[in-house]
Amino acid sequence: MAMSQALSEEEFHRMQAQLLELRTQNYQLSDDLRKNSAELNAVRQKHGVLERDFIKAQKALNKSKKAQEVDALLSENEMLQGKLHSQEEDFRLQNSTLMTELSK
Repeated sequence: MAMSQALSEEEFHRMQAQLLELRTQNYQLSDDLRKNSAELNAVRQKHGVLERDFIKAQKALNKSKKAQEVDALLSENEMLQGKLHSQEEDFRLQNSTLMTELSK
């Protein structure tokens, strides 16, 4: 009965081969994990840089939009001032015409 519990030499060599194969796979997986972790850290750093660049670009774009809005308001203001001066001139002309006719 003690003999049946012992491993045969063939079973022992097969188990040793399996153990070596599992160790090899473990080393390979550990190496892959290390490489993937390093790559993940690099990607995270790059993402952080890109995120900051994106935020800067958005701020610049918002400033640009505000500058365009200010330019549009200034242009509209100039146009309205021109209309106002034109209406003032029309009013002065009408007023002087009325005064001339009143004095006659």
